[in-house]
Amino acid sequence: MQLQVHTTGEFDGKPFILLPYQKFVVWCLFGWKRKVDGLRRFRKAYYSIGRGNGKSPFAALLTLVLACYDDPPEPRAEIVIAATERGQTRFVADEIRRMVERQKALRKRFTSYKQRIVYEPNDTVIEQLGKEAKSKDGMNLHAFVADELHEWREEHRGVLDKLQTAMGKRRQPMEIYITTAGSDQSVIWIDIYEDACKVARGIYENDRWFVFICQMDEGDDPFDEAVWSKANPNLDISVKRDYLRGMAQEAEHNAGILNKFLRYHMNVRVRSDVKAIDPKLWAAGTIELPELLNRMCAAGLDLGWRDDLASLALCFPMKAKKDFPLGENEQPKYFFRQWSWICAETDKRDLTQQPWAGWIRSGRLIVTPGNTTDPAAIFKQIDIVRKLYDLKSIALDPNNARAPGIHLVNEMGLNVFEFFQTCRKYNEPTQLMLTLLQNGGLQHDGDPLFAWTADNLVLKTDAAGLVMPDKTRSSDKIDPMVAAIMALSECLFLDTDAGGYNTHSFRQL
Repeated sequence: MQLQVHTTGEFDGKPFILLPYQKFVVWCLFGWKRKVDGLRRFRKAYYSIGRGNGKSPFAALLTLVLACYDDPPEPRAEIVIAATERGQTRFVADEIRRMVERQKALRKRFTSYKQRIVYEPNDTVIEQLGKEAKSKDGMNLHAFVADELHEWREEHRGVLDKLQTAMGKRRQPMEIYITTAGSDQSVIWIDIYEDACKVARGIYENDRWFVFICQMDEGDDPFDEAVWSKANPNLDISVKRDYLRGMAQEAEHNAGILNKFLRYHMNVRVRSDVKAIDPKLWAAGTIELPELLNRMCAAGLDLGWRDDLASLALCFPMKAKKDFPLGENEQPKYFFRQWSWICAETDKRDLTQQPWAGWIRSGRLIVTPGNTTDPAAIFKQIDIVRKLYDLKSIALDPNNARAPGIHLVNEMGLNVFEFFQTCRKYNEPTQLMLTLLQNGGLQHDGDPLFAWTADNLVLKTDAAGLVMPDKTRSSDKIDPMVAAIMALSECLFLDTDAGGYNTHSFRQL
């Protein structure tokens, strides 16, 4: 094994010298034999460690051992590198290819194809499989590596079932689960992680399980550098302390970044929903309503028809003009306004009670007659807005709102762009908004309804780490904040001194 070399980054070309904890894992997996038959003891390995600690290279190394150096050798072994998508499998598979190419003795013995690698001396096949593994019934596996288990969802359970039940004909098969910690949406990871923890803690015995988990302990302070090595045994080697310091500094003031820091770098399970905004940071952005007449802006429109709010938010990107001066090295600022509507005959709110009555009295919340929100009231406000300001575009979720969108385009002559409710669509403007809050770049006029929804805002995170507002888990209404994030997204496409793009690449209504 020590003949292999690293293939990436600053260690490229240097010998792959196992660290003490890696030696321990290898010794346990391949050196611990059963007395009864001389075959290996451990048949299932759960290996969980913080991001950046070399999971993929180490998984590649374990795969090469299984293919080339297993004892006893397994003729015509089948080894699968599995992930939720075939593209994810390339991280381990490409490491194997590079290691083979760098090692002269192995290079002569391997043949590499697009989705598989063949070790010719014993006709062993290393294959890359994504969710299509669910349809493969003829597998006869010697081993599989389930990469980034935290990304596996309920719909991937069939894939895992196929892999786990394809090993009955081999003498000493091996299941290897490589992962960082997951969230409460990582259902398959939760099942396996909880079983692994029970084995590690001696709650029940299972001599076939090997469990190696590096994570921060419960009660540890994640901002204490002394605990970082618990989840990062490669700290100051492949994991740079300066990087963790920078992320920790941001995480102290940003709940979304804290969630990522805990999950990916302290390797602890987190909730997929995070309360996004510190009320103190939101309040710090309050300024007097500035002069906005004829100023360029973009809008976000989040429509609710019955018991929900309908909200229009404007985002004004601020240039270095006399009324919005920017100091040296100061970042551009964005000013936000919102208008919201609710129908009079709502089943869930008593509009005569506070805080609703106060918001209505101050004009922050507009009540429309009937049991559904009147779109004419919204169109009226948009018409006022476009006459007062230089309204460039509106972001609108087309679901249940196509007719209003068409009216805005055909009858009012506005530029309306589709904004679908996905993490991929929301992630960039949401992260930017959180950054603006931290550096003082988000401004508003102290609207109490706006502040209330900012405090309610909860984010959810998908398997790729992308975030978006979560209406189902937020403590109450967040519609003005959703509209504000949509408006900010549109601002990224305005050609302004505040930055952004001048070409809109998304579908226009």
